[in-house]
Amino acid sequence: MSKPTVVVLGAGGAQASGVLRGLGRSSTPMRIVSCDREFRDGRVVTAGAQEVTQVEFDLMASPDQLYDLLQSADLVVNCTGPYYTLGPMILDAAIAAGTDYLDICDDADATDLLLRRDEAARAAGVTALVGMGSAPGTTNVLVRLALDALPAGDASVAISWCVDASDMVGAVVPHFAHSFATAIPDAGGTPSWEALGPKRVRFPDPVGEQMVVTLSHPEVLTLPRFTRVTEATNQGGLIPEDFTHLGWVISRLPEGDARTAAMHSMFETARVSHGDREPVGSGLIVDVRVGDEGIVFVSGGKMSQDDATGTPAAAGCLIALTGQVPGPGVVCPEVLRPADFFSALRDVSAGGGGMTAFRTNGGEVTESVRIRDLLEQAQAVAG
Repeated sequence: MSKPTVVVLGAGGAQASGVLRGLGRSSTPMRIVSCDREFRDGRVVTAGAQEVTQVEFDLMASPDQLYDLLQSADLVVNCTGPYYTLGPMILDAAIAAGTDYLDICDDADATDLLLRRDEAARAAGVTALVGMGSAPGTTNVLVRLALDALPAGDASVAISWCVDASDMVGAVVPHFAHSFATAIPDAGGTPSWEALGPKRVRFPDPVGEQMVVTLSHPEVLTLPRFTRVTEATNQGGLIPEDFTHLGWVISRLPEGDARTAAMHSMFETARVSHGDREPVGSGLIVDVRVGDEGIVFVSGGKMSQDDATGTPAAAGCLIALTGQVPGPGVVCPEVLRPADFFSALRDVSAGGGGMTAFRTNGGEVTESVRIRDLLEQAQAVAG
């Protein structure tokens, strides 16, 4: 049986590096075609023992080359950004080429545009898995896992997260500002600070208490579409919280190249001013409730966002290559069977995820629960 071919776009960037490391740990042999506009300083892309071919081209300037690459591929992994400008173009190319698609899109408005390609993807026999990173991505699968273990009925989800500012590089910076500008769709721009509902949330050590605000994230859009969730919120922030305020201020500048340049300059200046600070890591809380009963997942640790995002994306690649993503069409990670996801995750992970789960009643923790037990319960219910 020939090895599947996976095209990775934006392969020279930080997020793609985590994907490639994950694929490199996989026991599934594959051919990887790593593509970017340029690989700085003659960087050679590797993925463990996987066969890797490196290609430099500008996909905006050479769409025909992108189409040719996709025609001979089984899966394209889109790690370019920002997604609100590049996502739809690349998915359209994948649909035209008849190639399955996966990305780590974390812009709600871009996700909406991608979901509108569902009919075209179905007609072309293409399955597109959108938002297969950490949040969205792992968050969506955790919600599905909780729903499979909770009673029937409408569900609510509250997602809180924080990321260390040391991970704010490349396209992540304009994305963060864009998340403020689109946090409340009807606001017509960046809402006031008070309208973002800032609050302090306690994450597991070593992350501790951090400030989070309402930001535009796809889970709020997709969970009600693909599950029985009727109410979903998403709040996040950066560590130290100065960077969260900075992102809000930058998002109030007029859009354009000048704003993008200002973003990178201001974030880099702020990073330098905190140069002697030890990075804290990232934190995540996913609180799922049906009536009074609930399950909450919590994590906190020093894993970089490269790996926190790239590792679940690599797991998503394995699921896609084995035909376990429901399709064809454009779907999001909450449609995946949690057992499939965690099985693939074990194959691509370096370990040390640190996720714990608890049952709750009325929002109060009643007992700890193993994710393994939740998976077994979900499989028993599914038959």
